Amino acid sequence: MPDSSAVSFDALALLTNGLVVAGTVAVFALLWRPAVRDSSTWSAIATPLASIIGSGFLVVAPLLGYTVGNWALFAMLGIVALAYAVGGAVRYNIRHLEKIAGDERTGKDSRTVFKWLERLAKLVLALAYVVAITFYLELLAAFVLRLFDLEGTAYQKVIATGLIIFIGAFGLLRGLKPLERLEEYSVDAKLAIIAGFLVGLAVVNIEHLVDGSWALNPLPVDWSLETLRKLLGAFLIVQGFETSRYMGNVYGADERIATMRYAQLLSAGIYLVFIALSSIYFDSFSSISETGIITLSERVAFIVPFMLVIGAVMAQFSAAVADTLASGGLVEAATYGKVQHRYVYAGVMVLALALLWSSHILAIIAYASRAFAGYYAIQCAMAAAHSAMFGRGPRRRLR
Repeated sequence: MPDSSAVSFDALALLTNGLVVAGTVAVFALLWRPAVRDSSTWSAIATPLASIIGSGFLVVAPLLGYTVGNWALFAMLGIVALAYAVGGAVRYNIRHLEKIAGDERTGKDSRTVFKWLERLAKLVLALAYVVAITFYLELLAAFVLRLFDLEGTAYQKVIATGLIIFIGAFGLLRGLKPLERLEEYSVDAKLAIIAGFLVGLAVVNIEHLVDGSWALNPLPVDWSLETLRKLLGAFLIVQGFETSRYMGNVYGADERIATMRYAQLLSAGIYLVFIALSSIYFDSFSSISETGIITLSERVAFIVPFMLVIGAVMAQFSAAVADTLASGGLVEAATYGKVQHRYVYAGVMVLALALLWSSHILAIIAYASRAFAGYYAIQCAMAAAHSAMFGRGPRRRLR
């Protein structure tokens, strides 16, 4: 006679997996409705949103769970609040600095300074994208290997090397526009998979609440300057909203300011809900691992790890293509066309390969955080300087 508790558990597991699939399919179907796909507003939201919750969603729980344990939700709140404040500076620059050459108030000398700062910001961001591309593709390789129960830094780097060479060579010979459309599909798939995962986490939290077993496991936290440094480095998790700054050829300033704000608020909600729901499983992390989320997801539903790997492969590859494209465009713009974007792809390939084979993936994350911090520091300095000189302007339009 079968054990009734085992039968009950199997039925519960089947129900959880079914709800995960249903949530994923429902969100994917919603995003593929013509009213959504053809919406200019949603397209303008989706681009920064995809960057903000790309690789960050895959590494945030292991990083914060291992670093600050049950304080992770408060740490996440601080990170997204800081990102929103920095986003305010970028939104200010969209409003006031994109057409600085035509602003007679600034005077010739001021216009020159802001132009040089913007050129510097573009070059720093292009370099940050190179670091991010390296991270994306090694993370992709790590998730693929984890699916097949294979581990090894050398294997990861070999796979990432092949992908870097492919993207660089394809871009140099044919341009990357043919690969750019992959991003449209990956954004919808990624958001749908995240939704399904959150549904699964919500179900298991409810299960624990109902049977009285819900509890946060006591986790040690080393409160030190090193911990603070790691938290500040975690800013990379919510980076990506700056993409709105460079979509002026498609969307007007008002639309980009509004949709960047929506993307930041929506991504903040996703991150906070995710950390809150996953906190009961933070004891899964014995170290900071780039694939630690797989360990957590295995405790939610057996189908989630497979979904996460599919999402990681699609999202990380498309993000690498998008950032390669962006770096080419930024360098071409910063050099006023003297360096064509196709040739930048070759440089991206060489730099990414050098970084890949000289650094561990966690070190690459740290490098990327510093590079993006440099870019945002320049943007904040530009906004502060312009505001001090000429006043902030209509507050309500920039919040």
